[in-house]
Amino acid sequence: NRKTGNKGEQIAADLLAEKGYEILERNYRNKWGEVDIVARCKVKGESYLVFVEVKTKTDEIYGEPWEMINKHKLKQITQMGYLWCMENHYHGLLRIDVVGVWLDAGGEVVRVTHWENVQL
Repeated sequence: NRKTGNKGEQIAADLLAEKGYEILERNYRNKWGEVDIVARCKVKGESYLVFVEVKTKTDEIYGEPWEMINKHKLKQITQMGYLWCMENHYHGLLRIDVVGVWLDAGGEVVRVTHWENVQL
């Protein structure tokens, strides 16, 4: 699972970088858990700090990647994000994104989808 997760996170980081995101940190950990990617992006001239949750799937068990993000997980990412902001003296716009990565049995990429500004 960890090997698959690491591969998915690298694919997600590469996708975000291709889209112009600046990757600030990977696997940020604090007392509430872990955020896979912390990045910065610009949207219509505004700079956003983005906390990215990556979900990597190799089969259809447990549904689609976005179905693995619930209110509890969003609350956890939000708390972790606020702590990151305090630690790094960041005051600005925040957002949570999710990247779903689908791999086949051989570990090859089948599909990658990026959902911006995820909310429940």
